[in-house]
Amino acid sequence: MTTGFWGFAISGAFGIVSSTITYLVDGKQATIDFVVAYVASFNVLITLGLIIGTSLIVLRSQHVIPEIIESAFNEKELSETKYDFYKRRFNNPRRSVEFVAEFVVFGFLIFAFCRFPLSVTGEGAMIVAACAQYGLGVYVGRKLCYAGMMLHSLLAAKISRNLFKERELDDINSYVHIASTLTIVCVYVHVRSYYGGPFTFNSVLGASIKPLLLVPAIIATPVLLIFSFYARAVLRKLYNESIDLEIKNLQEVLRSEGMSSFEKRSYLIEFDKMSRDELRYNLQLSLSDLPIAITILIMILEPIVRR
Repeated sequence: MTTGFWGFAISGAFGIVSSTITYLVDGKQATIDFVVAYVASFNVLITLGLIIGTSLIVLRSQHVIPEIIESAFNEKELSETKYDFYKRRFNNPRRSVEFVAEFVVFGFLIFAFCRFPLSVTGEGAMIVAACAQYGLGVYVGRKLCYAGMMLHSLLAAKISRNLFKERELDDINSYVHIASTLTIVCVYVHVRSYYGGPFTFNSVLGASIKPLLLVPAIIATPVLLIFSFYARAVLRKLYNESIDLEIKNLQEVLRSEGMSSFEKRSYLIEFDKMSRDELRYNLQLSLSDLPIAITILIMILEPIVRR
């Protein structure tokens, strides 16, 4: 929570500094117009604060999934997968900077053609804030995407012990839920605020540039679907394989027990049923927690319908 609040503090500080510069360069009325646009018309105080806070949270917690995976699997098991390849890309700062820079330029072109109804100084500050949101949003999306790919690589890993017994991968569900929720909130608020914002659209492209304001939601859709739904599908498979392994181990143990074949078979069937039911119940709670696909669809369509 503290990390998240830092985002709003930075957003507020940026607004104050930009207002001061606008006042010194363009005067009182231009400053009033900027403050109204920053706080109300385009909701930048909230949208910028949310994405900065989310980026800081993702940055500070990016070690979570690798640590969980590496505590559940040994080096030999991971070496048989592409985990190390995706982890290197996940941690590669140069690729992150390049990816962010590309979308900052893309965002600059969009907002430069949309035209904020402000003075030159005020409009420049608003474009900087909007581009920062694009850049930070892409940073978060890239991290989530490669986190999902690291999980995907585990499908090729050999299960050598029962990971389901101690729920060794369950913390990944918590991380997925938190990261997905924060990202959805950021994208939804951003798209709703800017798509409905009072741009002048008096550039050469006119209002034809407006649909591009939906790009963040369109890009976020596959990333969130992969990270949330597919990641949990991977966990289901890994846990199912763990249960299968445990059943095989129980079969070996029961061979030396003084039990009838019927009793052994009944015990194994009951263990299998209880384990599968518990796994199914846990995953159902996770999947119904956050209907991401429906939420994103509403996020994309609502601004259009409201217009």
